[in-house]
Amino acid sequence: MKFQSAAPSVSRLSGSDRYETAVAISQQFDPGVSVLYIANGAGYADALSAAPAAAVQGGPLLLTAANELPKVVVAEIKRLNPSKIVVAGGSSVVSGSVLSALKKLAPSVKRLGGSDRYETSRLIIDYAFDSAPTAYLATGRNFPDALSASAAAGSIGAPVILVDGNKSSIDKSTSALIKSLGVTQTNIAGGTGVVSSGIESALKKTTTVKRLSGSNRYATSAAINKYAFSSSSEAYFTVGTGFADALAGAALAGRNGSPLYVVERTCVSSAVKNDITALGLSQHVLLGGSAVLTSGVGKLTVCGSSTPKPTATTSNPGDTKNCSDFATYAQARTWYLKYYPQYGDVARLDYDNDGRPCETLPGGPSS
Repeated sequence: MKFQSAAPSVSRLSGSDRYETAVAISQQFDPGVSVLYIANGAGYADALSAAPAAAVQGGPLLLTAANELPKVVVAEIKRLNPSKIVVAGGSSVVSGSVLSALKKLAPSVKRLGGSDRYETSRLIIDYAFDSAPTAYLATGRNFPDALSASAAAGSIGAPVILVDGNKSSIDKSTSALIKSLGVTQTNIAGGTGVVSSGIESALKKTTTVKRLSGSNRYATSAAINKYAFSSSSEAYFTVGTGFADALAGAALAGRNGSPLYVVERTCVSSAVKNDITALGLSQHVLLGGSAVLTSGVGKLTVCGSSTPKPTATTSNPGDTKNCSDFATYAQARTWYLKYYPQYGDVARLDYDNDGRPCETLPGGPSS
C-alpha cells in the first residue's frame, strides 16, 4: 500500500476500508517512530485532536475498531516498531481488549480518555504540548472544519482544541488550558454557526483571535489553508462528507507541512484551485479510493464547470435495495459501484457518506 500514481503529479493513498487506508498513509513513515497514536475509526472526535498531537511528536495515527484491533493494523504496528503508543479515547471507544492487544506491540502504552470528547481533547493536548503560542479552536459537533485545522495546526506545532461550538462562552477548563499553554493567538475554524460569537468574544479577552470561515465546509477549508500556507510542495485532498480517510491523513499532512483540503467527491471549488495554483504545488495526494474521491479532484476540476455527463449504460434501479438484501459487504459494494457513477447512492446504502455501503455486513470494515 504505497503511493500509486493515478496521473502525472497525482497520487492516491487508499485501501479496501478505512483501516487499510490509514495503514497506507502510515506507511509513509519509516520504522522506529517515537510515538504512534491510535483512535476509533468509527468516530471522528478523539482523532481530531490526536492528529496534530501525532504530527508535533513525529508519529502517525492509526485507526481501530472499538472491540478488535484489525489484523492489518497489527501488522503495521509491528512494522513501525513504535517506542510508545498513545490511545485517544476512553474504554467505550477503544476497549480494554484492544488496549491489551496494543500492550503486546510496544514497550509503553498510554490511554488518554476523558468523560467526553472535549475532556479527551484537553488531555491529549496537555500530554503532547508543553507550550503553544498559537492554537486552533474547532467545534466537536462535526468534523469538516477541524480536519483542515488539524493539518494546518500540525504544520506549525499547534494544537486543535475541541469545544462545544453551540455554547455561549468558553468553558473554564478550556480557558485554563489556553492559559497554561501560553496561547496568544487563537484561530477559530468555522463561522458563527459552528463556533458561536460568544466563544469568540470570550477568547478576545486573553488572546488575539482570527476567525477562518467561508460559506460552507469547502470554503472554510480553503480559508484555513490560505491563511496557514504561503508555500508547500504538495496538498492532500479528502471528501467533505466523510471523515474516515482524512483522520490519519491529517497527521501526515501536518508532519509534512502540507495543507489538507476538504472537497466535494468529484471536484474542487474555484477558491481551492486558485490557492493551489498560487502555491505552485507539484504533488496532489488523494485520500481514499475512487468511490470516495474521483480523478476530477486530482485534476482540479472546478465544481459547476461545464463537463458532459457520461452516457447512461444501465437503467436507474431506484431505491430498490436494502443492506439486508446482500449477504456480504463485497456483494453490496459491487452493486453500489455499478450504479453510483451515474445515479449516486439511489438506494441509500452508504449511511455515513464515506463511499462504503453496508459496511456492517460480513467482510465489511465495521463487521
